[in-house]
Amino acid sequence: MVEEKILIVDDNAEVIEKTKHLLTEVGYDVTSCNSGKDALEFLKDNTVDLVLLDINMPNMNGFDVCLRIRQRHPLDDLPIIFLTSREDSDSVTKGFQAGASDFVSKSAISEILLARVNVHIRLSRSLRNLRDISLTDDMTGCFNRRHGMYSLREWFSRSKRYGSQFAIIYFDLNGLKATNDLYGHQAGDLLLRSVSSAIKGILRETDQLFRMGGDEFLVICPETDKKGAMVCAERMQKAVSEITIVDKRASFAYGIAYSAEDYKEMDDMLHSADVSMYKMKQEMEK
Repeated sequence: MVEEKILIVDDNAEVIEKTKHLLTEVGYDVTSCNSGKDALEFLKDNTVDLVLLDINMPNMNGFDVCLRIRQRHPLDDLPIIFLTSREDSDSVTKGFQAGASDFVSKSAISEILLARVNVHIRLSRSLRNLRDISLTDDMTGCFNRRHGMYSLREWFSRSKRYGSQFAIIYFDLNGLKATNDLYGHQAGDLLLRSVSSAIKGILRETDQLFRMGGDEFLVICPETDKKGAMVCAERMQKAVSEITIVDKRASFAYGIAYSAEDYKEMDDMLHSADVSMYKMKQEMEK
């Protein structure tokens, strides 16, 4: 049974119903939105494996929707196929410039649409698998530092180019070295894995957790302001405080930075969060 999720975005109810029937018949999990605005709202809190997008829609056309989606989802992360009756060269060119993965005509036979959908979902899945293997920390299952720096640079660039906002939470576990020294590295490893698991459990699907090295971690929170990041950090602290390794309760110090604070360079943003985290750690040690 196919488990991939597909989002159809079209203002034509007949097209939505026909396409949804075709895709669900072969096992895809399909949902739909009848406007670009609704689709963007849906994608804020939900993940899908592919988007089928119409071009001619009122208020916000498919090109604009595609550009907005690409602010949060890179080309190799979420395939977007324009399912449209517009096949002129200007539309195709504009679509690919907006970040489309492919074009399929609404008049095409069903087998062509199914084949294109299948190819792009399989390709995206393979790319994700390769990325996970090369960019995952073996100890915790979090993304590693390399991917953390790449993702932060990407989000920072999007913020500067498109105005998309995001926040970061940089945190440092308390007492990892003491745990290793007193109880051995197995206990320290258990602390790292337990904290990572607890934090993954309370983050949104769109948030990303990275182990930056040793006992330092980074969380990237898309579409989040500083207040929202504070709420997230407090929830993280609560989840971690419920972890006890031998006789010590887990805790961490953290710092927050928000893209709207208009940092000139990505490193400035990361440094700001690091400085705030260090100040909190000093206060906790008093």
